[in-house]
Amino acid sequence: MLADQDSVIDVAVEPRRIAAMQGWQWIINAFTMFKQAPTAWLGLCGAYILLVAGFSMLPFVGEIASTVLGPVCLGGVMWAAQKQANGTVPQIIDLFAGFQQRLIELVKVGAFLLIGVVIAQQIVALLGFSLPTKPVTTMAEFEPYMPALMLNLLAASTIYSVFIYAPSLVMLQGLAAGEAMKLSFLAFTRNWQPIFVMSLFGGALMLLAILPMFLGLIVALPVALLTSYMSYVDVFATENERE
Repeated sequence: MLADQDSVIDVAVEPRRIAAMQGWQWIINAFTMFKQAPTAWLGLCGAYILLVAGFSMLPFVGEIASTVLGPVCLGGVMWAAQKQANGTVPQIIDLFAGFQQRLIELVKVGAFLLIGVVIAQQIVALLGFSLPTKPVTTMAEFEPYMPALMLNLLAASTIYSVFIYAPSLVMLQGLAAGEAMKLSFLAFTRNWQPIFVMSLFGGALMLLAILPMFLGLIVALPVALLTSYMSYVDVFATENERE
């Protein structure tokens, strides 16, 4: 199996296997990082949301633009996080580092993401599966939609596994898009347990953040972005980078 091989891709970076509960530690570390420069991260997160939302509202091509350029923006966020880890306070201008330094490869990541989503949608449609269009109240009503739900979950997990670390690897390790996505998939297969824990706790915290009139999102959204960086550091970074 691919995930069981000690070294399967000829690059200097090799994903480590991380304990399952480390997924919770990623969130804690992300919150600690946020507390060290809260003003900077509130500004960065706000600019990130506005930028991606702005792409999505472009006439005719909004959805395509936001999907393709999303990894470029995320690369800038990862760049800012690494700057802080190296002792420099991040700035809003760091959000555009992906556009300045690794635009082509990050756009390739976004393009592959878009293609993957389109292919997954077409497969579901060709197989004749559909999701409910009205509220489902009983298990008997839900059962006919189970194949569609499972297929959608499988497709989403596959796309997520290829994408989760790709922007960070392109931006921070200088990898080409293809190699970054291969490594991202390998890292996911080795670390799906801590990623699941991270997603479970992160989703619960996000729901709690919504309750007080969405005010909790002011902190939750920057922490969510930083959690992605902390996950990348734990899985990929060298000992010196993790110190």
